[in-house]
Amino acid sequence: MLRTGSRNHSILRTAAAAAAARAVTPTRTVITTTTRRPTAAASMPSEVASASPFFGAVGTFSTMPMPPSFSAGTDKNAATEALRPLITPDAGGKWTLTADGYGIERSFKFTTFNKTWEFMNAVAAEAKKNKHHPEWSNVYNTTFIRWTTHNPKGLAIKDLDMATTCDFLAKHFGEVEADKTSCDLGGLADTAAASAGDCCIPKKK
Repeated sequence: MLRTGSRNHSILRTAAAAAAARAVTPTRTVITTTTRRPTAAASMPSEVASASPFFGAVGTFSTMPMPPSFSAGTDKNAATEALRPLITPDAGGKWTLTADGYGIERSFKFTTFNKTWEFMNAVAAEAKKNKHHPEWSNVYNTTFIRWTTHNPKGLAIKDLDMATTCDFLAKHFGEVEADKTSCDLGGLADTAAASAGDCCIPKKK
């Protein structure tokens, strides 16, 4: 009996020691985290990203300072499809959105002043026919053109149609590659537009 009791006490002491060892042995918990980089849509205000079907289609263009602001009543999906090739360099587009998103603009250069004048006359004829006129300026063989709608303010289908017409006419009259000029033709157009009449507002009879 005594030997049995001694053996039992020995077993109990061994079990107690093992339990104590487990109690003081720290356990290491490894927590891993995954950091996700924000997308372009996440970095843009949600109201802007959701309101513009244009964003996401060409949201990474360096030529796009902000999404376009379409004129009230404009079919945004149709306008987006018409705008995309005009401002996509890979698709041959040479237009850029204005800083405020209300229009598109670009410069046209020709070999001579006469060719430039012929081009401008052709654009003027189309503008008269469509009752929609550009903001533009000219110095020698280079013409700057901006298409925007003043009433209601914004970018409209007619602006995109006229931009496409300008591209067609420029090719017909032998447009050459435009380089950086010393004249701020966009600034000239701004000055003229500020003091000119508004072709988008019907004249009172």
